Amino acid sequence: MLFHKGGPMVGQSRGYAFVTFAQNEGATNALLKLDGTSVGNRSIAVRLAKNIKYDEMQKPKPRLDIPALGTGKREEKVSKTEAIRAIEAKLKLLERQTDDNLELNTAGRGEANVPFIQRYQFNKDRDASQRYGKSSAPYHRQQRPKRH
Repeated sequence: MLFHKGGPMVGQSRGYAFVTFAQNEGATNALLKLDGTSVGNRSIAVRLAKNIKYDEMQKPKPRLDIPALGTGKREEKVSKTEAIRAIEAKLKLLERQTDDNLELNTAGRGEANVPFIQRYQFNKDRDASQRYGKSSAPYHRQQRPKRH
């Protein structure tokens, strides 16, 4: 029998079991005699398992190589020195590209020497103090006139 391994029903039976017979006659006999019989207050169902062909499971399966996923094998091996040279060349190219594309826009800003975090903290404190001074109507309703 199989039991629950976790959850609120841990240790309780799952309600099914697997039985293996040494000979086909025993399995056929159990199927005919036990299917639909009552055990306790429940009736049981006996069925044959699906037939598994173990020979087909052990056959070698064709290998699927999808080049877009990078699983394909390389025909030639690249030496370590060639790989290092290629990486260094790529890094130099990237450095040149970032130097050409990098522009600092400091014109028109008097805050260029002030670190960004200080500007953020200054604005954060100012915004917080202004926010509490103005309240919206639903949160501070005026008192209703009393009925007489």
